[in-house]
Amino acid sequence: MSWSERFVRDHRRRTDCAIHHAYAELSFDTSVLEKFCELLHCARKRAARLFEAPIVNGRHSGVDTLVNLSRFRGAHIRPASDWAGSSSSWRPAVSSLARHLICEYRVPVFLASCWYATDSAADRKREWFIAHSNGVSFRSLDLPVVMTRKMEHIFLASQDHLPIEHAIRRAELLALGAPSELMRAILSTRLTTDLRHGKFWRTVWMFLIDNAGDVDPVHVGPMIDYIQAVRHERITIDTPDGTVRLDPPQPAFSMKGRTVQSMLRLVHTWHRSLGAGGAAYSWTRSPFEPFQVAEPSRDHPEMPRRWLMLELTNSAQLRSEGAALHHCVASYADRCYRGVSSIWSLRVWQGERVQHVLTVEVDPKRRTVVQARGRANRTASGKSLKLLQDWAVRERLKMAV
Repeated sequence: MSWSERFVRDHRRRTDCAIHHAYAELSFDTSVLEKFCELLHCARKRAARLFEAPIVNGRHSGVDTLVNLSRFRGAHIRPASDWAGSSSSWRPAVSSLARHLICEYRVPVFLASCWYATDSAADRKREWFIAHSNGVSFRSLDLPVVMTRKMEHIFLASQDHLPIEHAIRRAELLALGAPSELMRAILSTRLTTDLRHGKFWRTVWMFLIDNAGDVDPVHVGPMIDYIQAVRHERITIDTPDGTVRLDPPQPAFSMKGRTVQSMLRLVHTWHRSLGAGGAAYSWTRSPFEPFQVAEPSRDHPEMPRRWLMLELTNSAQLRSEGAALHHCVASYADRCYRGVSSIWSLRVWQGERVQHVLTVEVDPKRRTVVQARGRANRTASGKSLKLLQDWAVRERLKMAV
């Protein structure tokens, strides 16, 4: 049996498991279970490719879509039996079914991703979908950022593959007039999808846009990391009396009166303090596996190179990585300790010589590569980017960079 045949057989088995799990999950609500059975029967007959959706952490995106559409059955305005079906791949099939069941007015394809979303804000996004599909302007919804008419126009024209949060942030930056390089720098940070504290971050975007000619894009990520750390990040420390959560050191931090040079000085001082020691943390490894590639030498006398993607599992390793690549990854210790982030280091060995090439942040819950930074916060490119992409495919991770 070929590898592709084994993959298909395994995927079918796991799809059946996901369906059985859904039956068990919904067995306590007869009306939801009845709707799920109806949608399942309809999808099997008219959109078989919906079941080709990926299975991540035991969750099947296609089956989850049917479960969530069943849970929101009160919003259905048409019966599933009238759906013409879809011969397209699973994402367009999800969009087609959701539009048929719920939409009075047409909505962008990318918004349908809310029906298989598993994050903590998933139901909130489903409510956005329902309200907008019934004619409510998107900008008037309960959004984490204030959306202008121009932002709404850009947002609703977003490409089909974009996550909803990414599309909101991108529309915000474009409408504010962010130059392309600045926008790419911001969208390579965790704030691409973290939309909390929207009013404050709007002041940061305006500061960066107003000073775009003086801000090197490689400094944008460190500035954001610094601001996030001092204003929003709570810190976990171990004491003789147990674990204690401390408030952020500067919760009232403001961009008022700041200059580019003063911000760079603050970031530099903070960066130096990260390498000076501090609390020693260690954390459990994530479920992802290391990645190793041997690269034969082009010239016979030259030593072959060995690339390795490995996870960093304590604060000392983060400080060492930050010192090697001159960035602020040491500030992520608390996020790793709490399981919010998983940090990986791409390194290359040639004989006994080792070179740190790339630091990668993964969101374990969303199974997404959030950001990847090289020396002095440069973005990934060339060989390192290709290896990162190969690793992400193997581990079934999405790429947000």
